[in-house]
Amino acid sequence: MYERLLNSNFHLSTRSRMARPAAARVNPLSPALDQKEKLIAATERLLSSHGLGCVTTRDIARAAKVAEGALYHHFGDKAELILSVVLHQLGDFPDVLQSLPLQVGQNTVQKNLERVLESAFAFHYRMAPLVCSLFADQELLARVRGMMHERSMGPGRTTSVISAYLRAEQQLGRVLPAAVPETVAELMLAVSFNTALCDHFFYGGSAGEAKAHRKLREAVRALVVGLGPEGGAKRVREKR
Repeated sequence: MYERLLNSNFHLSTRSRMARPAAARVNPLSPALDQKEKLIAATERLLSSHGLGCVTTRDIARAAKVAEGALYHHFGDKAELILSVVLHQLGDFPDVLQSLPLQVGQNTVQKNLERVLESAFAFHYRMAPLVCSLFADQELLARVRGMMHERSMGPGRTTSVISAYLRAEQQLGRVLPAAVPETVAELMLAVSFNTALCDHFFYGGSAGEAKAHRKLREAVRALVVGLGPEGGAKRVREKR
């Protein structure tokens, strides 16, 4: 089962390599790759500072210091560029998911889930403004959504990895048999995105990383109390 799970995440680890800093990836002998990286980086900066509705492909090309035609050489349209930006924002999240099956029976379930949730939050925090701004352009949103479906991208893949991990822990007796792994995985992702969205919306991104991570740990602890084997909730209360 673990081998199949690792294979299914091969593409995720590939995307994570795309998400590393440009300086670590760009071959100085490859001007085309350098140009593409500049376009992605410029798009990220402009979307963060101006919002999707106020950014044109001409603005992006100018900020990247390349000809506008170069943008369409690397990306078929604006939707492809947006999708590349999303992949670029993944950070270490795919690698964390890739390693999750190897954590079965290791550390504690709570610790393993905290690591996943904190990595998911970092990704959701970076992409939340972009996702929200897409709703202002329904045509572009539909195009991006369609491309994601075609490439089997989205939260469904993440949910399946977390669910498989929890089922394996159930077999070891570290998670209650009555727990529903898919629901737990979906709740984790919901907590992550909601925390990221609230931080941006209510605090302008100033709530602080430490405060956000504390909220995430509290959410995982609440889930684990319900997931733990018989007596687990009692032990958690005693530790407090």
